[in-house]
Amino acid sequence: IGMTDQVAAATRGRTVIAARCGDHGLTPPARGPGGEGDARAGASRQSTGRCGEDLAATYLEDIGWKILERNWRPDHGLRGELDIIALEPAAAHHEPGSASVADPEEAWARPRLVIVEVKTRSSLRQGPPAAAVDARKVARLRALAAAWASTHETPPHAGMRLDVVSILLRDARPALLRHHRAVDASWG
Repeated sequence: IGMTDQVAAATRGRTVIAARCGDHGLTPPARGPGGEGDARAGASRQSTGRCGEDLAATYLEDIGWKILERNWRPDHGLRGELDIIALEPAAAHHEPGSASVADPEEAWARPRLVIVEVKTRSSLRQGPPAAAVDARKVARLRALAAAWASTHETPPHAGMRLDVVSILLRDARPALLRHHRAVDASWG
């Protein structure tokens, strides 16, 4: 059974699904500065992030997207990482106003290149996962996306878009996934 078989709700412009992440091995972070507690907290954050990225990639593949690359980092210059670079099928973005080229019909006939930032949390103590994607983060992602595009041959596409997949991992219950489409205006 694919993750999309476990759909909890879907509305225009966003998707919320319930999914299970295998034994992600989350360890509660120890309190206190320095030492082993910080190392465990870092390992827990890394495990949480990896689990979320795996869920997001599976979700995108389940809805027909092609994953081009995961966890891309530039060789030099820029700092940061693109979690997922994917192609959204042409039919999937056939919505009014979604085209970024002069001829909307031409745009709808081609897939869209989508940079997907994945934000995963195991609680809402620091707010919802997607809230971590602020204007500064969007600017960094755009610069990284431009660097990626300049170093890769991409199939013909109808422009580039930035999406965020936010995931809330819950103890002994399925994770909640929300797909935030076009968090920044489409470009290129």
